[in-house]
Amino acid sequence: MREEIRNKLYEMSDAGYQEFSASLIPASGRGTMLGVRLPALRTLAKEIAKGDFRKELSYKEDLFFEETMLRGMILGYGCKEIQELFSYLEDFIPRVQNWSVCDSVCNGLKLVEKHPEETWNFLMPYLESGEEFKVRVVLIMLLSHFIKLGEDGKKNQRRRRITMEDLQKEEEKSPYLEKIMGVLDRAFTEGYYAQMAAAWLLAELFVTYPVRTFKGLQTLSLDDFTKKKAVQKIRESRIPEKQVKEYLRQQMIV
Repeated sequence: MREEIRNKLYEMSDAGYQEFSASLIPASGRGTMLGVRLPALRTLAKEIAKGDFRKELSYKEDLFFEETMLRGMILGYGCKEIQELFSYLEDFIPRVQNWSVCDSVCNGLKLVEKHPEETWNFLMPYLESGEEFKVRVVLIMLLSHFIKLGEDGKKNQRRRRITMEDLQKEEEKSPYLEKIMGVLDRAFTEGYYAQMAAAWLLAELFVTYPVRTFKGLQTLSLDDFTKKKAVQKIRESRIPEKQVKEYLRQQMIV
């Protein structure tokens, strides 16, 4: 980022918030964090996106955590053409080295929902990278933008509650549901943050498509840690009723 933007980040920094935030992310993010709150970063990203944001993105070196976060946020607000977004993501994704940048930026890339098939094809090679945070980027993108994609542009919503009777119904259908299940049909050996993203994705699938996801938890080739964390996240949710949570615990033997 150029000096003018960097100076704005210095002005928005908060030492107390820096200490708190640095304790929540991996060591790779510590020591390079200024302590700028996410709402302030989003406001700045929107401002930059209204102007010549491509010039700001041409600066290759990020010295601070917030600069990388800001770079990703600008993509979400600035890019209007999917191929341009992909070209910038090719540069951005290797910069992702912690869950915070990954999750905040991925959630803001709303343009991909208008181009799901192109986005799917763009993401899949990163799934086979063997690198922890590249894999997490893929999984969080699926969680943020693909789970709810329904037929004819409609969105499938999370259930308000899930009962034992719901688990006896026919399996749900959705354009990307089986493809997501295919992505999850393996062990996640790339590292903790890839495993936790897979577990989170499964938990969100369960509260949207409980019947199909319950079957998946029984049949997918997941590693034990990811499977255990997925079941734990589901049981921590308020959506499944108590009997469903107990049944899930019994059936999964975790």
